[in-house]
Amino acid sequence: MAGASAVHAPNGFFNQEGGFEYAATLGLTAAGLAVTGPGRLSLDHVLGHTANRSWMLPAAFAATAAATAVTLGARNRRLRKAKEGEQEALFD
Repeated sequence: MAGASAVHAPNGFFNQEGGFEYAATLGLTAAGLAVTGPGRLSLDHVLGHTANRSWMLPAAFAATAAATAVTLGARNRRLRKAKEGEQEALFD
């Protein structure tokens, strides 16, 4: 959701004006759930936490950070390349 927030950031914070409020809320909620781990009403609890290993959280955050950096970098390069051909008006 960091990528979606970055796309909507120029529109301000509030979602009514196309801002990044909703995307940031979803991303922070997902991060909070990832940090707190599975609860007693989760599929992990039913399966006996067989898929819940201590190394998975740091690995997931590292993979997410790397994917976000690549996505935002590609978007920024594309935006810079699109602005290269543009010329500002000489007179108003």
